[in-house]
Amino acid sequence: MVFGLIAAACDSSSDDDGETTTTVAGETATTVAGETATTVAGETTTTAAPDAGDLTIGFLAGVDDPFYIAMQRGAERAAEALGVNLEVQIPPSWNVTEQTPILEAMVAAGNLDFLFLAPVDKEAMIAPLENAGLPYLTVDTFIGDGDYVNGPVTSPLSYIGSANTEGGRIACVALIEAIGGSGNIYIQNVTPGISTTDQREEGCREAIDANDSVTLVGVDYNEDDPAKAAAQTEAALLANDIDGIYGTNVFSAEGAGNVVANQGLSGTVKVVAFDATSRAIELLREGTVTHVIAQKPADMGFQAVVQAFAHLNGVASVPPRIETGFVMMTIDNVDDPEVAQYIYSDAPAVPVNSDLTIGFLAGVDDPFYITMQRGAERAAEALGVNLEVQIPPSWNVTEQTPILEAMVAAGNLDFLFLAPVDKEAMIAPLENAGLPYLTVDTFIGDGDYVNGPVTSPLSYIGSANTEGGRIACVALIEAIGGSGNIYIQNVTPGISTTDQREEGCREAIDANDSVTLVGVDYNEDDPAKAAAQTEAALLANDIDGIYGTNVFSAEGAGNVVANQGLSGTVKVVAFDATSRAIELLREGTVTHVIAQKPADMGFQAVVQAFAHLNGVASVPPRIETGFVMMTIDNVDDPEVAQYIYTG
Repeated sequence: MVFGLIAAACDSSSDDDGETTTTVAGETATTVAGETATTVAGETTTTAAPDAGDLTIGFLAGVDDPFYIAMQRGAERAAEALGVNLEVQIPPSWNVTEQTPILEAMVAAGNLDFLFLAPVDKEAMIAPLENAGLPYLTVDTFIGDGDYVNGPVTSPLSYIGSANTEGGRIACVALIEAIGGSGNIYIQNVTPGISTTDQREEGCREAIDANDSVTLVGVDYNEDDPAKAAAQTEAALLANDIDGIYGTNVFSAEGAGNVVANQGLSGTVKVVAFDATSRAIELLREGTVTHVIAQKPADMGFQAVVQAFAHLNGVASVPPRIETGFVMMTIDNVDDPEVAQYIYSDAPAVPVNSDLTIGFLAGVDDPFYITMQRGAERAAEALGVNLEVQIPPSWNVTEQTPILEAMVAAGNLDFLFLAPVDKEAMIAPLENAGLPYLTVDTFIGDGDYVNGPVTSPLSYIGSANTEGGRIACVALIEAIGGSGNIYIQNVTPGISTTDQREEGCREAIDANDSVTLVGVDYNEDDPAKAAAQTEAALLANDIDGIYGTNVFSAEGAGNVVANQGLSGTVKVVAFDATSRAIELLREGTVTHVIAQKPADMGFQAVVQAFAHLNGVASVPPRIETGFVMMTIDNVDDPEVAQYIYTG
């Protein structure tokens, strides 16, 4: 298999040993599993693969059941691919008093670099985790309210799991339909305080409340004990006229389903089961269960290990939330291989396929995309896959399209990731390519690949550019003293990112009555044209501040301000942290540099492409990679300086 990264006017050759060489305008990039050597203008640098074998990632499950065994299998596959050590602990029962000492023992051993776990209580597990002193994320369940950005608990890196309120809602919508739209429903749940099953009950209650013909006759909590679930269900059936039962997790559904089957009520009392255990599938085939809501625990485990590895290798853009989705199983689709793959299994993990070549089609030859290439190389090295790189010399649909078509025609690609140079013109060439793909930095359509007009890309990995433009111009307005005239240097209308950066800047200007936008020019990604336009704008207008929306826009404008001796008089905010932008910052011409994280984009693109080609369905449709605001006061801080783009 091959992942493709494309560049203009290049010669490419491949050996049988998994090595691909691409030549672009005098630059040769060769990526071999484990090491990348890049030669530019006679200078060679070598990027070594991360020493993954020294990393140990811990996984603490919630309880010993098929769901967490399936999660472990997914984690094992990712750990194998990355060459990291995985240490797994699975408590025998779902209990804070059991999980906490296991957590403490794992931490005390001193060999873990990272921990991911399913906390068994959203409040009681906060303190033990925050005292552990390890970077961590949660899977399946969460602590606090699960919002690790703005919620009460922000120490976890990410929450990877299902959208459980929605899962409960769709489960009970299906149950209401199964009982004919009216009747009495009973819920079998686990224990109050468990984030996921609390939400699944909430979602079911919402579905019931929306239907005046349905009544909730009771909810019982079985403490994750299938025998107790069965006893409670028997008592509920004696006390109530029940038409449908909803089991919120593995043991709840199995305990309730077994009682219905044993009492000969299959088909009379309908059951919807959350979690696709082998027993739930047996009950589905027997007609006791009408629907099984399958989660994707293997995806959760895989993504947890991948994101832990990314974090440990300096990637700051780990998504704070990865939703892993559901599959609704019925008697009509359960034998479809595309559905049956989500039945929970304790079979050994299927080996990953690393015989892959990953490709990247950059937007243009500039430091931003070279830095993105470096991030992609690091991920490719870690995963042992091949990377083919091509970089067009200029930003142009007429250059990018034939390169895309030529690479597709070569027939060796399994996956492509690219920065489309026009959000409309690149739709047809990409949809005609016949390859799975995702976009980095820029997008096609409106960038919403779930509900928008274009849904063919797997993901959009890049900055939140409207917000980036807004914060850039808020900083610029502050730099000019809160009032005055602002001029925008942009690239070309139709480029998703820079359109949004201009939009964000306009929003900041519109929100301030003392600031006027005196003009916007488009330089077609030509720094000489940007300089000429800026010179003309300075002659025609009394300009207090200039905002450059990308690498060449900011450099062209900044150079003119410096050359005309206007540094400090005309303030400049530069988008993109090139070495020249940093020079202008140090000289006092530029007041703020908005750094993106292109290396993170490249890293995440490769690992998500790899995950997709290895059967992981839960690739986030949007990964935001964030910004760093650089000023003269922080640019020498290593935590900030690491985001300066390198060529």
